[in-house]
Amino acid sequence: MNALLAKLTVKPLLCSIVALLLLVVVLAVCWGVDARTSTADLTTAQAAADVATTQMQSARARVQELTDANVGWRRTAGVLQAELKAAQEQVVTIRKQSEAAIVAAQARERDANQVLETFMARYAEQVKAAACAQALTNVEAVCPAFRGY
Repeated sequence: MNALLAKLTVKPLLCSIVALLLLVVVLAVCWGVDARTSTADLTTAQAAADVATTQMQSARARVQELTDANVGWRRTAGVLQAELKAAQEQVVTIRKQSEAAIVAAQARERDANQVLETFMARYAEQVKAAACAQALTNVEAVCPAFRGY
């Protein structure tokens, strides 16, 4: 009976042990393959992380360059705006001065025209006088440049 009991329990147990041992070997092989695949994935992920880090550093450097350029542009724009304002103020000043100069020139022109009209009126009257006409003739004889006046 022992032999029968041993035959009924030992063989199935041995088969179960062999099956479990095979299962352990298969699982160990699968875990080894998985470990190698995971190592490859880890290496790929680390390379991708290194690329991302490099790109991030490059982007930060570019952001810094653009920020510096923006600060420089703002300074330049501020200087140009100040220069523009000064130039516009100069235009206003020059415009006022030119208008005043034009008014003054027009006043001098009016004065000169009045003096000329007065002189021409006197000249026209004096030319009619015989003594003046003879004096003008003598002046023209001495200095031909005065002819025709």
